[in-house]
Order: sequence, then C-alpha cells, then structure tokens
Amino acid sequence: MLKKYLIFCYIFVLGSASPEVTLSNFVKGKTHTNNWAVLVDTSRFWFNYRHVANVLSMYRSVKRLGIPDSQIILMVADDMACNPRNPRPATVFNNAHQHINVYGEDVEVDYRGYEVTVENFVRLLTGRLTPSTPRSKRLLTDDGSNILIYMTGHGGDGFLKFQDSEEITNVELADAFEQMWQKQRYNEILFIIDTCQAASMYEHFYSPNILAIASSLVGEDSLSHHVDPAIGVYIIDRFTYYALEFLERVTPDSKKTLAQFLQVCPKRVCISTVGVRRDLYTRDPDNVLVTEFFGSVRNVELFDNLLNFPECGNPNISKPDPITEKEDVDAREKRPLTYANQLPIHRIS
Repeated sequence: MLKKYLIFCYIFVLGSASPEVTLSNFVKGKTHTNNWAVLVDTSRFWFNYRHVANVLSMYRSVKRLGIPDSQIILMVADDMACNPRNPRPATVFNNAHQHINVYGEDVEVDYRGYEVTVENFVRLLTGRLTPSTPRSKRLLTDDGSNILIYMTGHGGDGFLKFQDSEEITNVELADAFEQMWQKQRYNEILFIIDTCQAASMYEHFYSPNILAIASSLVGEDSLSHHVDPAIGVYIIDRFTYYALEFLERVTPDSKKTLAQFLQVCPKRVCISTVGVRRDLYTRDPDNVLVTEFFGSVRNVELFDNLLNFPECGNPNISKPDPITEKEDVDAREKRPLTYANQLPIHRIS
C-alpha cells in the first residue's frame, strides 16, 4: 500500500502539461497540475449558426487532445442541431463539405438556451454559485489550473452580447478575472474571443498570468468564412476556422507552441487583424506548448523501487525505513506504516 501511495504521489507531481514542473514548485503550491476549458457561445437564432459551430468545433479539439468532459464547461445559447430549419437534424457542421459532425454523439452541454446569461457566466468564473448547483456546472479550478476561455458571439466596442438581450462589458470581465486571481482559481488563463471589435474586451484586464487573443481590433469586424448552400447560412468564422485548421495538426505529444498558434490567421486570410495582449503574461509563448491549454498531457515515469517523498505530506512525520526485497510477506503486513496527509481536494462551498 505504501509503495502504491508513493508512486501515485510521484505521478501527481509530474502529471502536468508543463515541462518546467519540479518537486520544489509542487510543494510550494505553484505547479500547473490540471487544465480546464470554458467554451461559450452567446448567440441565439438560426442565422447565428456559425457561432454554435465555432464553440462546438473548439470543444471537439480540446476533448480530442485530452481534456475530459468533467473539466470542460460548455455554454451553448441555442440548439442548432434540433432547430426545425436544420435540413440534417441532430447535426452541426463547420465546413460546407460536411466532413465532421461537431455535434457528434457525446457532446455534454452544461449551460444551454436561456441558462447562458451574463450572471451565470460571471458566477461560474468566480465560483459564487448556489449550493444546489450540480458539480457539472461548476468550475472546480485551483491555483494549479490552466484555463482556456473561448468566447464567440456578437460584440462591439467594450461589450459582448448575450442572447441579443444583455451584454457583458470589458470592465465586468476584467473584474471577474481579478476575483478569480484573488481566490486562487487559476494558474494561467488563455483568453480567446472571436467577435467584432474583439480586442476591446481585453483592454481593461489587470490580473496577472493572462494571455489574451482577439479575432479583430477595435473598429474592425470579425468576418465569417463561408456559406453552406445546403444549410443556407454561414457556418464558421474566419479566425476560428484557421485556428481549428492548426489544432487539427496538433497531437497530445505535439511540440507546437503558443507562438505558432498566434500566427494561425494573418490578415490576408482573416481580413481582420488578430490582436494579442501579452503584457500580463510572464512566459515567452515560444516556450509554452499548445497542449498546456488545449490538452491534458501527463508526463509519467514509473519506478519499480520504493520512493520516499516526505514533502508530499507533513514534514514532521518520520520517514519509513526502506522495505527490502528480502522481507517476507508476513513481515511486511506486520510492519507499521505511516501515511502522508491526504492531497488537497477542492471544497465546494
């Protein structure tokens, strides 16, 4: 049992997408240990089909790269798959050739329809949810979490519309991120927004460790990519189309970096100018793997011999003597064992 525990502890230490993880950083509580994704479509109505396709395409990519549904919060403001105008019910496509049904058979939507509101979004980020909120609708992150936040919809200078009836402003979004930082709810955030005048949404950010990407600068529109004649509407936006084209070439063990991702949509193909804000982000994007946000890579090394990591528990506990291979089973069962304290588990308030 002791041997199994110590091996588990070692795996937990190395179980990060970041190659910079060390045991000392883990003990200090500064390790990137898990990835989450918050994917938000804020638009309703059939003519906004592309926004649903945008967010479902991003959902498919992060899930393919290893982030489980339990760590993905998917907010979809309208159900295009079941819309009576859809000529192919129960499907959503992001390409006119209809190669991939991004709705699929295993999409888990956490907030749908009129649940997608500014209030619910801010409460989700800050953790200020009612006690009755189910676990699937909670962002159970901690100070070791890297969070991908992707938003798509209709926006303007300093706001993003929800449901065509309300707006979240850039100040409200910035304050929500600051609450997350003060409450130790993230390690780093990659914020991506695909909307008109998208760069205005990150202008007021002031919390550390946030890298923000916008599909258009202030004063620019973010344009759609192409129409599917069979459906009769635009089915994906330009920035998201080229971002997904890049992500389709990424594998869980890929060495592609965020610096490469920042170049996916030059102005000659996007028409709009992609905006990037890096002053709050301390690391060089050239040294940050794409999978540190879009995937859930586990670098694991197994040992056959016993490993002692007193740092994983109470430093005052005595170290157990090594168990040699010469001891028989009876001796091992009689040997008193000392266990480290349980690893921290997020508490739901």
